[in-house]
Amino acid sequence: MKGIRLALLSSLALVACGGGSPPPPKDVTETKASDSEMEAAQKPCGEADKVHSADLGSVQATEAFAPCAKGGAKDFSALVHIEPVDDGVHIIIEATDEDVTILGPDVKERDAVIVYPKGKGSKGVEVPLARTRTGYHGDKIVLWDDLDKLNDEGTKLDIAVFDHDKATGQTEEMHVAVGLSTGKSCEKAQDENPQQIAMGKSGGKDLTREQLGAPINNSNAAAACGLADSSHARICVLVKNGKPLGVTVNVDPRNNRVAACIDRRMRALAFPLSGQPDTVTYNY
Repeated sequence: MKGIRLALLSSLALVACGGGSPPPPKDVTETKASDSEMEAAQKPCGEADKVHSADLGSVQATEAFAPCAKGGAKDFSALVHIEPVDDGVHIIIEATDEDVTILGPDVKERDAVIVYPKGKGSKGVEVPLARTRTGYHGDKIVLWDDLDKLNDEGTKLDIAVFDHDKATGQTEEMHVAVGLSTGKSCEKAQDENPQQIAMGKSGGKDLTREQLGAPINNSNAAAACGLADSSHARICVLVKNGKPLGVTVNVDPRNNRVAACIDRRMRALAFPLSGQPDTVTYNY
């Protein structure tokens, strides 16, 4: 009995030491997604020549659908998510792709996403891609100083998507164009809202320079946005009915990150009410 008991304990010990342990979970990207999963992940096909608009002065993100591949949305479709962050413009791409190739020395031989911050022909920034069960995920921040003009028409960002087909060895190239702007400039707002001279009785006294400049002075924008002691910022705001209609921020030496930060803060300020357009200038 003693010998049988020992043998039984030894068998239990072997099972406890791993004989009955389940295998480690398999990476979801190693298994092929079902047809129903691929269909559920497909995005609508975007227009090839459409230029989307992203408001860099807003906290709201902009979403745009990329044009699909020639084979349709199952072959390739993607959603591009764009939002302003402290360091620049955050770009997130969620792609549905039944044939993902992310390894290779040349974008012409693999899937890739290249962002041209100043439009086609400018220096490109590659977006790192990670494979998912139904395609891939891309995530990249394009720095403020990689962009050109910030207000009015802003900068036209070009996102080029390269979809490689393993079977044929061919690569399709799709583009998503996005106009990035913080909003209307002070100068453009001045042109659209000329100063009017009222004859006869006035509806109220004109606001003083101190009254108009108080909101900017109290905003503490220079410190909040990290303006260096050795740098200078010149701010111009066109105000009407207490609201900024146009903003221009020039930072010397040039620093788009600081300029964009101050710009966003100026557009959110409330100014003293006046029916007349007033130009407010301020220097840090």
